[in-house]
Amino acid sequence: MTSEKLRKVFLEFFKERDHTVVKSAPLIVKDDPTLLFNSAGMVQFKSLWSCNVSLPYKRACSVQKCFRLTDLDKVGRTPFHDTFFEMLGNFSFGDYFKKEAIEWGWEFVRDVLCLPNEKLLITVFKGDKEAYDIWKKHIGLPDEKIFRLSKKTNFWGPAGTTGACGPSSEIFFDLGEEFGRKEDGCTIENECERFVEIWNIVFPQFDRQKDGKDKPLRNRGIDTGMGLERTLMVCQDKKNIFETDLFQPIIESIEKGEEGLSKRIIADHVRALTFTITEGIIPSNEERGYVVRRLLRRGLLEGKKLGYEEPFLYTLVGDVIDSMAQAYPEIKEKVEHTSLVIKSEEERFLNTLDSGISIFKEMIKGLRREKSQIIPGNYIFKLYDTYGFPMELTEELAADEGFTIDIEGYKKEMKKQRERAKSATKFSGEIEDLLWNGIDKKSRFIGNETLSKETTIIATKEIDKNIGLILEETPFYAEMGGQVGDTGIIKGDGLEIEIIDTQPSPYGNVHIGKIVNGNPQEGMKVTAEVDNDRRMDIARNHTATHLLQAALREVIGKHIHQEGSLVAPDRLRFDFTHFSSLKRDELEQVESLVNKKILSNIPVESFETEFEKAKKMGAIALFDEKYEDTVRVLKIGDVSMELCGGTHIKRTGEIGLFKIISESSIASGVRRIEALTGRNSLQYLKTLEEIENTVSQILKVDPGKIEERLRNILENEKNLFRRIEKLEKKINSYEVKSFEPEKTKEGIQLIIKRVTSQSPEMLRNLADETKRVWNKMSIGVFGTDFNDNANIVVFVSEDLTKRIRAVEITKEVARLIGGGGGGRADFATAGGKKKEKIDEALQAAKDFIKKRLT
Repeated sequence: MTSEKLRKVFLEFFKERDHTVVKSAPLIVKDDPTLLFNSAGMVQFKSLWSCNVSLPYKRACSVQKCFRLTDLDKVGRTPFHDTFFEMLGNFSFGDYFKKEAIEWGWEFVRDVLCLPNEKLLITVFKGDKEAYDIWKKHIGLPDEKIFRLSKKTNFWGPAGTTGACGPSSEIFFDLGEEFGRKEDGCTIENECERFVEIWNIVFPQFDRQKDGKDKPLRNRGIDTGMGLERTLMVCQDKKNIFETDLFQPIIESIEKGEEGLSKRIIADHVRALTFTITEGIIPSNEERGYVVRRLLRRGLLEGKKLGYEEPFLYTLVGDVIDSMAQAYPEIKEKVEHTSLVIKSEEERFLNTLDSGISIFKEMIKGLRREKSQIIPGNYIFKLYDTYGFPMELTEELAADEGFTIDIEGYKKEMKKQRERAKSATKFSGEIEDLLWNGIDKKSRFIGNETLSKETTIIATKEIDKNIGLILEETPFYAEMGGQVGDTGIIKGDGLEIEIIDTQPSPYGNVHIGKIVNGNPQEGMKVTAEVDNDRRMDIARNHTATHLLQAALREVIGKHIHQEGSLVAPDRLRFDFTHFSSLKRDELEQVESLVNKKILSNIPVESFETEFEKAKKMGAIALFDEKYEDTVRVLKIGDVSMELCGGTHIKRTGEIGLFKIISESSIASGVRRIEALTGRNSLQYLKTLEEIENTVSQILKVDPGKIEERLRNILENEKNLFRRIEKLEKKINSYEVKSFEPEKTKEGIQLIIKRVTSQSPEMLRNLADETKRVWNKMSIGVFGTDFNDNANIVVFVSEDLTKRIRAVEITKEVARLIGGGGGGRADFATAGGKKKEKIDEALQAAKDFIKKRLT
């Protein structure tokens, strides 16, 4: 029985019994915020039991891809635990119930899989007499085959915190005394590895509410789960799931090390990585991305135990696809993307892995000296912040050494980091700390309707030598969601205040300004006027940011999601998840697509709706952002729809022109694009045009021939450098012959000289030439200044390297010239910033050599 055949016979069995075959749902659950990943076959059917929707069918069967981390520490250590797995299930929604479900389950296990009766055992919930009677009286099993267990093991669900749940009945397979004996306390009740659960029939009778109470389900039914990997292990007569055809091809491709725990963990993790990344999850420090990053780095650590020093997990993706693509063709379509993401993340972590492990070992040594068995929170934070070790990874490494970790201390360090980031903003720290007395209502923002408003001052406060005002109503937008705060003027009777920033507060928008005239008082009538030109520049950039995200998702992929942004009057900045730099043609496509939407002059509309309704409409929300029940949606035709409270233009044509000026990396898996719009993009192009004209005049060619002219100049320069280098080498060879070494008492010849400015390459050539001529009992030290830097080269003839090494001499002089050095026993170099110390360094080298050799 192969894995492919097992999937096939299961679906055929239930299709013959009038079940609709339903395709596996994605691992990412769209409509259930209580689940990060699809963790059971019944997840996609939850609403059919609670009767929230009309029933498309009353019977269904599926093979569902699932992902759980609940048993991560057991993966590879037990015969049957894994993170990514497949759940084969048959389901009833208000149709058949316990009798048919038990009958068909037993029939499939006995007659289709042909598992021996003497190896099969049954469990039921001790309060479920109906299920017990069916097994005993209808199926005909004796009492000793049926175990009545508690709610802990035999009451299932819900998947998440709400939804369908109910008692369950399981079929176990007895692997035999090799896996545990009754005399040693091995029973079906204590999760002994001898007994493997292969079939679990849940009887959804209740609907778990948010308050934890269970209401009767309107469509009570059946939720069966048969773990593919476990059942296959039993059918193929293997000792664990890793010996089946689902894992063996992967394990066989792991070339280094012996087969064992590390290879089993790697095989499991690379399966999970392949499926999660295929669905668009990118390793990151947030939610699903954090889980993927943790698995990947965990797999890398296991690879290191086997002897891998380079990225290797990505090479196993092909083996996963070979064994799984027939059942899940989508993973084959994304093979290149998946491999690149994994390889990129491997490279990033390997850059810091060795250093991190060394630091960890030093921490452990120090704690042992202090007789402590707990790793402090600040240590854990350092490993995370500096070396990329997820807290859970440190916890596992600590457990291997017999240590525990201070999780609360780690959380405090993370909180401090967030506070440091928060205090780095211009005024927000001061604003939040201020107590505004006498405010009984919150200021209202009206800046989407007007940029000028007659209003009343309701509070004032000094803020960092500036004045802070809160108005009854204000057109000034406060910094939020990446958009900077408005500036402008507030005027009244004898009063004028230049507003330099606007920040949010619990009381409303706070206007921070410099007093030009007058003295602001509470209750004073004023006119608040936003800088119109600046606001329009900001609005152009904000709407363009939405178009940019839409274009990136179209050109690069749907896995793109926002990690941060800055919407300022002079530019926009957009940070997004992606595993590699964008190619030039990709950037051109993105830029062209945005400008195409600008030229189309698409209407930009905003409206308020319920958060859940907005999500169902397809509006993009920031993954880690907390939203109110009512949200503002910004819609740009059929191009973009996002949750956004910022200010925007009315039609895309008002943006004018969109120009990308840079693309870079700001963190692991996070890219940044900076761009200009409107008058700023025109000024940018004007500056480029002026540069082009200036270069054209200098080179005395038409603008269209600048590139050709520059290439010719560079080629000529390259040829000249080659000729100069050739001449310098000839000069060096002649100069060497004129050297007169200083001889020591032991007959060692010292050639220590400062030479006229030479490049580091030519200085090395001079040393090589000298060593070639003076190749016995000789030491040479040469120094020069080049491009305002000090350079020193040392050689030691082979017959002296056991007495003194060149690298020892460079280390001695490097500190004097303010730099560093390195090399071999016979040849070494040093460089530094202090060119004025060259003579002193050469003398120090001579003194060091004589002292060592006497």
